[in-house]
Amino acid sequence: MQPPVAWNETSVPFRKNAVATDLIAEAVARTPDAVAIISPEGAAQTYAQVWDAATRIAGLLAEEGAGPGQYVGVVGHQTEHTVIGILGVTLSGAAYVPVDPGWPVRRQAKVLAAVGARWLLAGEADLSLLRTLTQYAPTLRDVLLLDVPDEQAPYGLPREDVRAMWDSVSRSSDPLQAAGFNLDGGRTYSTEEVDAYADHVAGLVLRDKPDSVLEVGFGSGLVLRRVAPEVGFYAGVDPAPSAVDAGLVLAEEQSLLVDLVAGFADDVAALGFGPVDAAVLASTVQYFPDRRYLTAVLAQLACAVRPGGQVTLADLLPTTADAGAPAELLRLDPDWLRGLAGTGGWAEVEVLERTEVPGLPAELAERYDVVLHRASDGAEIHETAAPVAGPDGPRLWTGHHVAARRAEPLGQKAGPDDIAYVIFTSGSTGQPKGVVVGHRSLVNLIEWVNREFGVGPGDLLLHVTSFAFDLSVYDVFGVLAAGGTLRMPGDVAVGEPARLAAILREEPITFWNSAPAALSWVLPFVPVAQAESPALQRIFLSGDWIPLSMPDEIRARFPASSQIISLGGATEATVWSNYYRIDEVDPAWPSIPYGKPMQNARYYMLDEQLREAPIDEPGDLYIAGDCLALGYHDDPDLTATKFLPDPLADDPAARMYATGDRARWRPDGEMQFLGRLDHQVKINGYRVELGEIEAAMAAHPEVRAAVVVAVDATGGRTLAGFYTCRAAELPAAALHADLANRLPPYLVPATLRPLAALPLTSNGKVDRAALAAMAVER
Repeated sequence: MQPPVAWNETSVPFRKNAVATDLIAEAVARTPDAVAIISPEGAAQTYAQVWDAATRIAGLLAEEGAGPGQYVGVVGHQTEHTVIGILGVTLSGAAYVPVDPGWPVRRQAKVLAAVGARWLLAGEADLSLLRTLTQYAPTLRDVLLLDVPDEQAPYGLPREDVRAMWDSVSRSSDPLQAAGFNLDGGRTYSTEEVDAYADHVAGLVLRDKPDSVLEVGFGSGLVLRRVAPEVGFYAGVDPAPSAVDAGLVLAEEQSLLVDLVAGFADDVAALGFGPVDAAVLASTVQYFPDRRYLTAVLAQLACAVRPGGQVTLADLLPTTADAGAPAELLRLDPDWLRGLAGTGGWAEVEVLERTEVPGLPAELAERYDVVLHRASDGAEIHETAAPVAGPDGPRLWTGHHVAARRAEPLGQKAGPDDIAYVIFTSGSTGQPKGVVVGHRSLVNLIEWVNREFGVGPGDLLLHVTSFAFDLSVYDVFGVLAAGGTLRMPGDVAVGEPARLAAILREEPITFWNSAPAALSWVLPFVPVAQAESPALQRIFLSGDWIPLSMPDEIRARFPASSQIISLGGATEATVWSNYYRIDEVDPAWPSIPYGKPMQNARYYMLDEQLREAPIDEPGDLYIAGDCLALGYHDDPDLTATKFLPDPLADDPAARMYATGDRARWRPDGEMQFLGRLDHQVKINGYRVELGEIEAAMAAHPEVRAAVVVAVDATGGRTLAGFYTCRAAELPAAALHADLANRLPPYLVPATLRPLAALPLTSNGKVDRAALAAMAVER
């Protein structure tokens, strides 16, 4: 028996000519003084305030060329700034492209480079990553720091992290590692090579016979040991307190006159050093966040060095060679440094090549040194504010520049056929794929959810999903279109279930939207309902299997929860396209029913000839209707493969999306989800292509072959990776560390295991079932 046509008769009129921000604009007009967003600190912003700020951001973006057909990256911090930034991008007509701040910086860059994003909306916390980000996303030219109100952007120097790192290094029992060598697993330097380097730097510092020297970043004392005995006074600043302690012990043992303090390069002026005859930064500048920071430090050193003195910048990395150093380190064009001559109190700048320096290994010989000579005319030098980044870095904009724009509507910048956002999901080739979603399908989703489930001005939603996860799209546009309120938890709280549970207990949160695993993470911290139970009423769960026991666990803690809704679909079908209201759960069910299609969505279960499967018979699952995304960014072949002509529609232009899932119609008109067709799985609500992880594992030079399986374990599904090695053995811990630098946390397998050989089936394919059994047993 074939499924009745009526089960897919979901056609409902909706505003096909509107864009998502039109719906929010109407909410602003209805209740401008209502609270739209509550910040992590508890500060409330009204609809009028949020709209004013978003409009100003849109004006800045539009002035700089953003609009329809353009892509703006957004680093998705869990704050009000991200929500307002997304609204500003949408008002400008551009499409927003979210990246998760927890992703490795190279993955963030890969996503931004894929869409050719010129703009990035970020926060002060992202400053330290910008140099690496722009290196791998070359189109990035402008960065708006949403949470910085001042005109001048701060330096991207994570001071506490830097202090902790160098304090740990200086405590090493290996003298070469304590000096900063042999730390990154790359080339190993010998004692003789390090001594040759230190002798060379000391020679540069002492060549004009200074009587007083200031060293910035003296570390384990490589230069200090060689220079301090030759001068009358030696001063030093270093971020590591352990380095200061060791240096003072050395000075006491050798009766040296020194003044060593803990601090950073930009503390020189505040610490009152100077005037000295010479200053030196040996292997220090390469760890600076950017040229802005170096410029500011040089301005302070120009005040600390007496007229006619010099500053030596040793061990600089050129832009034209690898120079045996990680890509994240700062590289400088020698011509830029030469250009400092005649400015900022510097009379001359010497750029010194190392090709003739004896004893240096090739990697250090590729580097160069610079000596800046302080003008001798006695002119007073004042520290000046650092300029914006030069040609090797993006322009930095702040809230100051946003506030300077007039909050004037830009008019209709985007139309219903334009792109609203691009969400990147895991790709089987090892490359993330960008799902392109237009305004029309987004408006269809918002109107349906808000009407079907009665979302309105009384709703307060605790935002807990990543902005790179498409559930967040409804949180931003749907809740605000309904006149509700978003409660932002902050980046720290969103990762701590006890703090989220406290918010649910103590604040009138009415709405929760997440993958099941996220809520199950929080439930243990919420006691079974007492006299005053939490106000949570509406719970949306989607993106993964819902345990049969979970609805009862929810109601035991949130008795006011009148709606527990299971939602399904695909990113390619605009967040959700089917639903099931969970009431009583039959313990005999194999799973929570998949439910029914939403408005203007159609679900097909088809056989290999694209014919409808009979009721109760499994079929390949396809989604059709106005809910569909536009396709994949810059991948027409994949779009054509996954978005097919709809053989069951009257319109010859209609499409259907091949989900890669299996499902069937039940006799009562509900759908039952059966699982994936391929090796694409869901882990904690994230859609994961096992092939992407396998490609990342196989990219390691010591890995010959790699396979990843998903298995059920305590707490939910988990990933296990198996691999064979080439000539050298690769410990699992080393491979895990490598993957953690290149993949988001949810893509890194929980366990990794090297094998002598991968098991095979009788037809020569990898026996994934055997691997899964091994993973469960382990």
